[in-house]
Amino acid sequence: MKFRSFIIIITLSIALAGCKYLHIDGFSGSTLLWESGANNYFNQEKATSLDTPEEILITGEVEKDVRISLRNIPWHSVAVKEARMSGDTLRFEGAFRYDGYALCDILSSVKIDKSSKNDFYPPVDLYIEVYNDKGEFATFSWGEIFYSSNTYQILIAKNVTRVIPGKTKEMWKLSQHSRLVAGTDRLSVRNISQPTKIVIKTLAGKFVVNRRPEKFYAEKLELIGPDSTYAQLEKLPENLAAVSFESTYYGHSMGFKGEKVFTGVLLGDVMKPYFPKDEASLREGLVCIEGVDGYRASFSLSELTNRNDQRDPLLMFGMSKSKADDKNKDKGHETFSIYAGCDMFADRSIKGLNKITLY
Repeated sequence: MKFRSFIIIITLSIALAGCKYLHIDGFSGSTLLWESGANNYFNQEKATSLDTPEEILITGEVEKDVRISLRNIPWHSVAVKEARMSGDTLRFEGAFRYDGYALCDILSSVKIDKSSKNDFYPPVDLYIEVYNDKGEFATFSWGEIFYSSNTYQILIAKNVTRVIPGKTKEMWKLSQHSRLVAGTDRLSVRNISQPTKIVIKTLAGKFVVNRRPEKFYAEKLELIGPDSTYAQLEKLPENLAAVSFESTYYGHSMGFKGEKVFTGVLLGDVMKPYFPKDEASLREGLVCIEGVDGYRASFSLSELTNRNDQRDPLLMFGMSKSKADDKNKDKGHETFSIYAGCDMFADRSIKGLNKITLY
């Protein structure tokens, strides 16, 4: 009996030794190595360790600055195809699996002190800037990190593994340093090296909050870009194809909101003629999407115009439809609204839409 208890204790000790959350090396992705020809295509060479800091500074709109130890955070994995534009040509830089620390885990325990908390409580107007020691930074919306249906896609990588083509056997060049990785980006402009600091901010502007406006819609949608670029839409662009999504609609606070069908055009395609496409803008650009009632949400420019997952938000005009009752008229959908199909929650799907502004 004593021998059996001893074996159980040893077995538990070995199991616990694999748990990263208990301060011991281990993570949530696969570490098995497979030979070429196996069914797993992401683990065909040993992972390469990257030079990674032990902690990261969180500052900005927080109760107090805090340094988060990365050693106490579990790992996650994301597979990406890295590419950038060189003139009018796409320059492919390789396919990789990165293992590292998800931003949603790094930021989960931080105490937020929003500048807009007195008149606008929801965190949907928060965003972050991730900096390295060179002063480079990449922008992410709070919803992109915490509301996404595809969580753990944005991380600080500490390991990298090539995803090797079966026939050509190309060995893509590996990074040597830790790397910010945005798994849902088409162009890898936000993948900056050696991130050391995260700054939390709130959308700034002259917002007037009135949750029960007399007219809960706007006749025209304003698009405000850089250098005072300005346009007004009275309807959806006719040159863009309509897309319909069926949704099990779910709010962060109110829960299940019904099964609905949303029809519109891809918001990113609407914005592209008016908003920049250069690397700096896609890396740093922040968009405020605002309703007539003062409700607003932050989106990074990249999550709207630089996606690789085909989960683009929709710009809609007219009523949404409930599958249970096609005659259901949802106030606020008389003219413009958006459906954030990229999110788990409905909180960034804004009704009574009147303004989209690039910061």
